[in-house]
Amino acid sequence: MKRARPFGVTLLALIVLSLSALNLVRVGAAIAQWEALAEFAPRPGPLYILLTGLAWAAVGVPLWVSLWLDRPISYRAVLPASFVYSAYYWLDRLLFQERPAQSNWPFALGVTVIVLSLAAFVTFHPRTRNFSKRESHDR
Repeated sequence: MKRARPFGVTLLALIVLSLSALNLVRVGAAIAQWEALAEFAPRPGPLYILLTGLAWAAVGVPLWVSLWLDRPISYRAVLPASFVYSAYYWLDRLLFQERPAQSNWPFALGVTVIVLSLAAFVTFHPRTRNFSKRESHDR
């Protein structure tokens, strides 16, 4: 009998799915609005938007699938992916966004800390660890 997925794992998978979907939208928007982005957002440009969206979708979709299917590798990959994505977000924000857009940095920092804390909590929680071990032995 298959046990229910822990709530934290479901929540983490939904966060990964949401970020993956946002990056896929980013790809679509870069393609659809290429000319406007090239004209009005010259730095770093539409190619950067397209490539970073593709890269993060390529990381996020398989991570979401592995979390949803309870693959043991996902619990080892979610924390490094979370930290790298957070570092990318903050570097992108600091290097490429205009200063007025950065006025909400305390809120963004708070969300970053909460999501990273959630990822660590879920990854190291005994129920998650026992669930992933049980699932890997059942296959």
